[in-house]
Amino acid sequence: MVRGALGLLLATGLMALAGCSDSTSPAGPSGWSGGTATDASGSDDAAGFDRDATTGGDASGGADSDATSGNASDGSGTPDAPATSNDSATSNDSATSDDSQTGDAEATDSAAGLTLPVQRGGLDVLEFGNLQFAVNPAIGARVVSFKLDADELLTDASVNSTYFGSSLWTSPVTDWSGLANGLPPAALDADPYTTTVSAAGVITATSNPVTINSKTFTVTKVFTADIPNQAIVIDYKINNTGGAAFSIAAWEVTRVFGGGLTFFQTGTTIEPNISAQTMQFQQALGDTWYDNTTEVAGNGDSQSFFDTPGGYLAHDAPNANGDLLFIKTFPVITVAMAPPGQLPAAIYSNDPPNYNEVEEHSAYTSIAPGATYTQTVHWYLRRLPIGTDRSVGSAALVAAVKAVIGK
Repeated sequence: MVRGALGLLLATGLMALAGCSDSTSPAGPSGWSGGTATDASGSDDAAGFDRDATTGGDASGGADSDATSGNASDGSGTPDAPATSNDSATSNDSATSDDSQTGDAEATDSAAGLTLPVQRGGLDVLEFGNLQFAVNPAIGARVVSFKLDADELLTDASVNSTYFGSSLWTSPVTDWSGLANGLPPAALDADPYTTTVSAAGVITATSNPVTINSKTFTVTKVFTADIPNQAIVIDYKINNTGGAAFSIAAWEVTRVFGGGLTFFQTGTTIEPNISAQTMQFQQALGDTWYDNTTEVAGNGDSQSFFDTPGGYLAHDAPNANGDLLFIKTFPVITVAMAPPGQLPAAIYSNDPPNYNEVEEHSAYTSIAPGATYTQTVHWYLRRLPIGTDRSVGSAALVAAVKAVIGK
């Protein structure tokens, strides 16, 4: 996160980071796939990562979309209980018998494993196994809840009324940091998205057009339940709806409660002094570790930028029922591929430290008129046994991550 005038400092203050004294040696594999740019016909035309991508500029969600979300007006991340089989898939209007998620045999088969309906109380909810993931289409299609056995990972508006849940911003921050008190454009992060749910339970949400720094685009977010892997797949699509090419990056900002432990494979560069308080890092087992309990209340917020060759960020969230292990994976980018004034990933802590942000950027990519760039991330949430070592350098935590993502 970068607020207000701080974004202007970052554009110049990070240009010489590659040789900073905090640098560490690279470790681990690279090459996660996930980001690509396509032109209007679907062919690759910009640097990115190898993945099939489709345009995301229309609000219909594609031919398989059959239901439109209602818009919840508050930031609640607690969806209503699943409705009975007589409830339609549409929040505001009754669906036809052909399109009803609960009345159509084909739709039921394609959404096998999901608890239906997806749309509940103004939220779009992917519930399967012991996981529940909720999106609020009325507030920037923000992810407002990610639960395991009813234990919540993400913060809500009671922690911070502006910065809660998980958002998709664009970078560099200098595109918009001088607007609206340093907040991203409302159409990107706060205004309603047009949202549809397919028969297979795939949520597709599209913003109104956004114009910043002569860049005009829409954002489409596609949320899919990966039931075999007990994961959520998120495709972030930036569609150039203007008349000229521009460069931009996707920036996912995920907010978790304070007091946890975040770790990632050690990269080449780390800058711990972005904000008032220096962020404290330690290296162990080839990983870099940040313990949020090291923050000193009253000394200001803290933030660090860094790169990581592992393609993931992991976070241990303390919980009396057994800690929650949150992992998100994303395409690996180098320092040179990051947007201006940024590094590939970041951690932020507020003051007092009651929430953290775990953030990553896509590659800074040129998008031609009519083309779409797609950044794909995967979210995992697992329960750790009560008593699992939560300290810096915990071999149990490293092993738990490897058990989920293979590294």
